[in-house]
Amino acid sequence: MEIAPLIHSRTFYCDFSQNFAVRPNDLNVQWAMNKILPTMRDVDILNGVRCMFATDGKLCIAGVACNFRYFVDNYLSADDRAEAANYLHDERGREVKIFLGYAFKGNGVPDVSDSKLWQMFKQTLAPKWNNQTVETVIASYESCGTKSVGGKKSPVATINGIALYETDGRGDKLLFEQCLAERKNFCSNVDAIKIAESGEFDVIAATRTVINRLQQAEAQKKTQPPLTRQEQPNQTSGQPFQGNRTQSPRSPAEEKSNLLIPIVAIAAVILIILFLVMS
Repeated sequence: MEIAPLIHSRTFYCDFSQNFAVRPNDLNVQWAMNKILPTMRDVDILNGVRCMFATDGKLCIAGVACNFRYFVDNYLSADDRAEAANYLHDERGREVKIFLGYAFKGNGVPDVSDSKLWQMFKQTLAPKWNNQTVETVIASYESCGTKSVGGKKSPVATINGIALYETDGRGDKLLFEQCLAERKNFCSNVDAIKIAESGEFDVIAATRTVINRLQQAEAQKKTQPPLTRQEQPNQTSGQPFQGNRTQSPRSPAEEKSNLLIPIVAIAAVILIILFLVMS
């Protein structure tokens, strides 16, 4: 098992980079952004962290999206908190929101602690924190141990192929590790329906409000009558609307009769003219 740091964050002077702040060289950047950006939606006001896992079949990415202060205050030791206090806001005083994670290759579940995530930050992004130009740090892979995952949860519902679980509000670590082991794209602590509707995840741990809204929307789809195809008028310019009526084909006798009528009329007119001339 090999892992490399993956971080999306602003620094003291620079805003978010579209190329990540820290990443391995072999990362599909656009694919990874499509997974990570939904997890960072409104994390500055989120009470907790969102755990995310995704795989493109070759490379896996995992980590937490949060207000960095929340991560530091709730997941690090006192000594680490004191050191991390230098990275909690930018030059304008804005709280730093961050995706702090890793890319990995290999089988199993990587054994990455919260302290390990902090060490990755400290070794890769912290030295660049005060740079005044945007720079992407290309991170190297390193060996990592694996761990076993115990327990299994069942979804409360499955809608459009997405398994829904009710979030525990604390990052849903057990479910995160379960999805990581099963290689299912996952996002936790989802409190915004747009994250659930992004289409980026196979498994979602969401608030009861979000789950209820998804179930109600699905129920409405099932109760709505199917749209009927309205008949379009088949008419030509200057002709009255005839609906969908079709004209029956004429028999040969009818066609012959229709031709005789004008011939007889013409013959009658000629006879009348001759009679007048001779009288």
